[in-house]
Order: sequence, then structure tokens, then C-alpha cells
Amino acid sequence: MVRKFRNGERASSLAWAAVFFGFVVMPLMLLIGDGARLYYVRSRLAQAADAACEDVSWSVGDRLLWQSLRDDRYAQNWYLVGRAQNTFQQMLSEKGTVRYYPTLSMSFDWENARVTCRAQARVPLTMLAYQEVTVRAAVSSRMRFARQ
Repeated sequence: MVRKFRNGERASSLAWAAVFFGFVVMPLMLLIGDGARLYYVRSRLAQAADAACEDVSWSVGDRLLWQSLRDDRYAQNWYLVGRAQNTFQQMLSEKGTVRYYPTLSMSFDWENARVTCRAQARVPLTMLAYQEVTVRAAVSSRMRFARQ
């Protein structure tokens, strides 16, 4: 037995499909897109923080100089901080395209010859307008010395 549609029935199912697509499928797709972007930003942030930490740990370089300047003045050496910031920003050249705003902070542990880099990025969400998520990554690296 073949059922014949009345004139209003076919348009009604199309309207329900549009409502379902608009209120269920589209928000889920935007949520999946935001999640993938947050995961991407987190991995790029960790890579850039690692590169910055390694750059600083290799820049210290001379153990005799490090031993003679072990006070706080060397911890605030703007050359090391500037070098790390430059490496960090160069690693994140796609930040304008992907839309996130990264920052880097460093702390030096001269007693144990370690540097810790903490990176974070504010990521605006597509799903919720005017909402941001902060993604964080922390990396620690042991300082290398050219001479013992």
C-alpha cells in the first residue's frame, strides 16, 4: 500500500529537519571545531615553550661565567629573556590565523641549574561569542654548560 502525502506534510518534515540541523547539528560541529583548535593550540604552545626553554638552557653556555655571576643580576639578564621570547614568538607564527594570544614567563633555578618556562594562551571560542579559554603549558629544562 502506497501512502500519499497531503500538501502540508512534505513541507513539515523539511521544516523539522531544518530546525534539527540548526539547533543540534550546527552547535555540535562548532563545539568539535573549538575542541580541535584548543588541542592544536595546546600542542603548539608546548612545542614553543620547549624551544624557548632549550634556547635559554643552551645560551647560558659558559659554566665559569655562570659560577662567577650566580647572583640575581644574571637571573634578570634581558638577553636570555629576550632570546627566549624571540624563539617563542617565531615558533607561533600562525597565531593570527588560528586566533590565539600567547604569553611566556620564565623562572630560573640557579641552584639546580634549571629553567622553567610557562606558556599560556587566551583562545576565543567560536561557539560562545565573547568567551575565552586559557590554555597552559609548562616545560622545564636543565641548563647546559660548554666547559666543566
